[in-house]
Amino acid sequence: MAAGKAEQGTVLIVDDDRAVRDGLRMLIDSAGFATKTFASGQELLDWTPPDKPACLLLDLHMPGMNGLEVQQTLQARNWDIPIIFLTGKGHLPEAVKAIRNGALDFLEKPTFTRQQLLERIEQAIFRHRGSLQRRKERQQICERIARLTRRELEIARLVAGGLANKVIAVELGISERTVEVHRGRAMKKLELRQLADLVRMEDILGQS
Repeated sequence: MAAGKAEQGTVLIVDDDRAVRDGLRMLIDSAGFATKTFASGQELLDWTPPDKPACLLLDLHMPGMNGLEVQQTLQARNWDIPIIFLTGKGHLPEAVKAIRNGALDFLEKPTFTRQQLLERIEQAIFRHRGSLQRRKERQQICERIARLTRRELEIARLVAGGLANKVIAVELGISERTVEVHRGRAMKKLELRQLADLVRMEDILGQS
C-alpha cells in the first residue's frame, strides 16, 4: 500500500466474488486510492480499522454474514467508516434499510458506472476525514479538561452554562474574586481566549 495513496484515502472492499473484488481494486487503485480487500464480512471484522480516512464498499448478499449484519456489527463496535453498499437487482427494500441504518449510499451491480462509484467514494472519504478531525479535536479538548482542578472544572461548567461570576460566587459560597481567579486559570489551561469558546464546550465539560 503506497503512502501517497493511503493519504488520499483507503477503500475497503468486501465481496465474496473474487473477480468483483479484483475488478474493483484495480479500478480504485487507478484512481489514486489505496485498497484493502476481504472475501467475507468476518474477515473485515477480524481486521483492525484504519485511523486514516477510509470508506467501505460492502456487498449486500454474501454467504454467512450478509452486508446488513456486518453493518450492524460495525455499528455495535463504534466504527464510523462510511459504508457504500453494492447490491444486485431486486434488492431495493434491503438497500433502503441499509440507508436508514446509516449507510451513505448503495450502488446496483453491475449497472453502476465508474464515475458513480468514484464520486461516492470521494464523498465517503471526505466525510470520514471530517469525522476523524472532529474526533481528534474532541480528544485534545478532553486532555485539556483533565488538567483542571476540581474547583476549576466546577466553575468552568457554571460559566459555560451562562452564569455570571457574582451568581457563581453566591452558589459556591466563595468570593467573586476567587471565581475570577479560577475562571482565568481554567481558560488558560483549556487554551481558550474568549468566553464564547468556553460556552461551546459546555457539553464536553458536562461529561467530564
